[in-house]
Amino acid sequence: MNDIQLANYHVQYLDVTKHWHAESQPFAGGDALATALDEGWQITGPVIREDYWHSMRCVPIYHFTLTREGKTQHIPVISNPYVNRLIKQLNLEIIEQDASATA
Repeated sequence: MNDIQLANYHVQYLDVTKHWHAESQPFAGGDALATALDEGWQITGPVIREDYWHSMRCVPIYHFTLTREGKTQHIPVISNPYVNRLIKQLNLEIIEQDASATA
């Protein structure tokens, strides 16, 4: 995928980097995704969208695959306006996860 210019996604004002690890949190925020992209990770492949239900509330989770220097990481990101705009502007392919697969 082409290099991403974070200035195009209005995150240049982030003054704190946010690192995420699967063993510390089940989901990442858009700030952790922005940090990864700023550190040279690139989004590869389609993005999987999952509806996560918590306390009778549905929250969309986007599962991104990122690569950098031959390494791959998977990062589940909670939907928010930044993430939605990034997906739309990069024209990323979204695959809806079948709800019955998580039931």
